[in-house]
Amino acid sequence: MKRSVKRLRALWRRSQLDHDLDDELSFHLAMKAEETGDAWNARRSLGNPTALKETVRELWTLTFFETCWQDVRYALRTLAKSPGFTIVAVAALALGIGVNTTVYTVVSSALRFSMGVDHIERLVLVGMTDASRRSPGGFQSALDFRELRAQVRSIPSLAAYRLVPANVSDGSALPERYSRVQISVNGLTITGSKPLLGRGFTGADELPDATPVVLLTYHVWQDRYGKDPSILGRKLRIDEVPRTVIGVMPPNIRFPEDTDLWTPLTLADLAAPGEGRYLAIFGRLAYGVRLSEARAEMDTIAHRLAEKDPENFKGLVADVHPFLDAIGIYSARRLLIATVVAVGFVLLIACADVANLLLARAAARAREVSIRIAIGAGRVRIVRQLLIESLLLASVAGLFGWLVAITGLRWFDASTSQSTRPSWIDFSLNTRGFLYLAAISLGAGILFGLAPALQLSRVDINSAVKDGGHGAAGGTRGRRLSSLIVVIAMALCIVLLTGAGLMIRSAINTYNAPIGVNASNVLTMHINLPEVRYARPEDEVSFHDRLKTKLDSLPGVEAESIASDLPTRAMLAFRFEIEGAEAAEASHLPDSGGLVVGADYFRVMQVHPRRGRVFTAADASRGSAVVVVNQAFAAKFWPGEDPLGKRLRLARGRDAQPWLSVIGIVPNIQQNFQRPLQSYPLIYLPYAADPQRVMFIVARTAVPPGSLGEAFRREVQSLDENLPVYEVRTLDDRIAQSRLNVTAFGVLFTIFAAVALVLASVGLYAVIANAVSQRTREIGVRMAVGGTTGDIVRIVFAQGMRQVAIGLAVGLPLAFGVTRVLRAALVGVSPTDPLTFIGVVLVLISAGALGCAIPARRAVRVDPVVALRCD
Repeated sequence: MKRSVKRLRALWRRSQLDHDLDDELSFHLAMKAEETGDAWNARRSLGNPTALKETVRELWTLTFFETCWQDVRYALRTLAKSPGFTIVAVAALALGIGVNTTVYTVVSSALRFSMGVDHIERLVLVGMTDASRRSPGGFQSALDFRELRAQVRSIPSLAAYRLVPANVSDGSALPERYSRVQISVNGLTITGSKPLLGRGFTGADELPDATPVVLLTYHVWQDRYGKDPSILGRKLRIDEVPRTVIGVMPPNIRFPEDTDLWTPLTLADLAAPGEGRYLAIFGRLAYGVRLSEARAEMDTIAHRLAEKDPENFKGLVADVHPFLDAIGIYSARRLLIATVVAVGFVLLIACADVANLLLARAAARAREVSIRIAIGAGRVRIVRQLLIESLLLASVAGLFGWLVAITGLRWFDASTSQSTRPSWIDFSLNTRGFLYLAAISLGAGILFGLAPALQLSRVDINSAVKDGGHGAAGGTRGRRLSSLIVVIAMALCIVLLTGAGLMIRSAINTYNAPIGVNASNVLTMHINLPEVRYARPEDEVSFHDRLKTKLDSLPGVEAESIASDLPTRAMLAFRFEIEGAEAAEASHLPDSGGLVVGADYFRVMQVHPRRGRVFTAADASRGSAVVVVNQAFAAKFWPGEDPLGKRLRLARGRDAQPWLSVIGIVPNIQQNFQRPLQSYPLIYLPYAADPQRVMFIVARTAVPPGSLGEAFRREVQSLDENLPVYEVRTLDDRIAQSRLNVTAFGVLFTIFAAVALVLASVGLYAVIANAVSQRTREIGVRMAVGGTTGDIVRIVFAQGMRQVAIGLAVGLPLAFGVTRVLRAALVGVSPTDPLTFIGVVLVLISAGALGCAIPARRAVRVDPVVALRCD
């Protein structure tokens, strides 16, 4: 070890050691001459001084490190001599490395979901669902939970939870709305989560007479209470219920998804009747048990329950899904992975460009390399020196790529809303991202440098020395390799162009989809009426009536109303029967989306009925037996008939509901943000007919909507000081947010495709330009014997467009298969859309023609006399 350290130090003391060695050799020569009395014989007996010096130097230093350092210095001088090549290569690589690092950081952060749960991949969701609608994440009833917990064996312990909004007020700050999870007391134990402060839930906390308690997330403790260590034992009002803080969880615990508070799911909650399906049931697979085995057991349990209790379990199937399949952004992981692959194509194309540039330089460097081989340099040394040059180029590109990545991550951070993105996503270049950047920089250096290095190391020494290097490294093999690289780049570019074309068309379809309302100058906000204070439907209706009076009187407010949801977001689900239709069981009744709205909802949205009328204040306050439907509903359920006066009845519970008369037909309003081009049948109920605790306030204003947010908040809290107002935003902002997925992926794929197209075109240009320079003599001969400008242009274009044609032949089938991954993100366009593929072909042919045009122009300007004398 000490000897190695001394050898490494010798690299930095070389001049001094050389001087000492010369002195020592002179001393030995003098001593030998004195001993023999003959200086010439003394020198002869001592041996070759140069060979002696080399032998001693090998003992001083680690030869490998010394020669590598020499190669690094030589590479720096070589790159400095060709600033144009160096700048182009570094720019192409930096762009590819930077965008790759940006996308990797974003995607890996998005998919690094654990919520602090150990081995989350073994966590599963369990439940009963309609066989025709089998999907992960369905809600279950308390009866389902009780039965499954008693019978399942492949999952040792089952827990249940439900997500509910919570209003928190305690006098320390303004009331706030948080995301609360009611969870069975064993739930956090199953996840392996333990409090940072205080204790977790115990069996005593779920008893009916237990003191209400709450667990806080770290961020609530930090943001609202300033990490107050005396928080334990403090009373908080949560939905008007005083609850004692018993613990604070560690910073990374947010299970099941962006949770703020946990409260226990009590035995009273779990004793609810079977028809209410509001619980998510989860557990951890027993070690050694596979998912398929758990599913088989659940199927057996489902059949057993259907036979035992057909009233509650007939027509249902049991299933087991990985927990992550039902959580937020994980549903889009295929699309995210496709984005990583797409941006990887950009880097591959950049590497292909630089490899072609290096191959083009190989012809000029063939003479240099052949001379080095002729005087004793081994091929391994030649390859190593050229690879060091490539790695040095990639390292410099990696440095600039780091700057590109930082810029890209800042753009992502600025273009996404903090309030809507998951809390675990971090748009910063962390250690993992930096290591990824370093890895792809080194990998790219080896990838684009290996082929040219091997090509040059096999140069024919005799031909290289005789003809000055022309054709030695750029012969048939070199040209074929360059052409192959261009074809690969073109094929990858086609995939990116096709993906970008599909995403652009989806974005256009999304933005052109009619919403059905006038979204400008509409202010929206959310409120959640707690059950303790507003126990009866009449209390909820009274609150909104009083609030409407206050808000309508504010200056700048033209109209105000309420709605259970907003356009482009979501809708309630209603099962119903139509008067006069054939009787059917409840599970086979038709269903439809719907909204509960206030009297002025359609006035706020500036929607006018096509037939009949909309709700009046009397309808909204008394809950009249009336209903409004949209055109899609009328066309589906009363085709060719007059819908006005028709009656329908909602199916709720076991009690018969009143018949509702259709009083109006309104235009179709977009309610499903996932399928904006589809017009869903919708039912609109007056608020008093079906009061909801969580409602949106909507108001059309004569002034900028954002200026009234604080005034609305004051009016709400003048009626209830503990009631928070949250998500105060304009309707335009919400609609833009609903389009963000399509827009963001469309922008990303467009950027990737544009960069790839430029890089592929530059690569084609480099190959054709190099071919023209190597064929200067041939072109001169052709022109000297009568060749026309058109002949020369055809020769150049034939070579370039042949590679474009092969790239199309390879890339189009590849794109045809790969773009199917984008199906989930496409709106109104097929993954095999012919117009998109035709457009891609035309764009690539145009780019290829442009890449050939400049070399062709240069070729026709060749002077035959100069060309024949050039060598």
